[in-house]
Amino acid sequence: MPKTNRRLTRAVIERRDSTGETYTQAREGVLATLTLPETERQAHAFRAAVALRMAHAGEDADRAATSVEELQDLAQCNGWSFADAQVEYDSPLNQVMCEKRGWTNGMVCPECPGCGCYNGQCSGWRHNEFMSDDERRASD
Repeated sequence: MPKTNRRLTRAVIERRDSTGETYTQAREGVLATLTLPETERQAHAFRAAVALRMAHAGEDADRAATSVEELQDLAQCNGWSFADAQVEYDSPLNQVMCEKRGWTNGMVCPECPGCGCYNGQCSGWRHNEFMSDDERRASD
């Protein structure tokens, strides 16, 4: 048991924010793993996050593990909580619609039927926002 309730609370909040568990689930996980070394405690939290992802998104174990890793990276890079990263990750606007160019549904141009791959260029304003400088020069 941590020496203070404050230390326990911080550990629970850290686990909750990194796994997407509810506060109660995270507290039970922290209390169950207090005597474990840090690496085993992190592995336990990761397994819990994968199980929650499987239930939340209906993914298989391998895909859920990959998703949790990507979510943790997304949350860490942007300073978001796990829940906020999961909302952004699962947003239909961020789903890739074109594997060739990597454009997402949020980049769909209102003037085109979708990705510029169909004719090699796009006259729409939204695609122009996401073009690299090289692509922009080539289209001009």
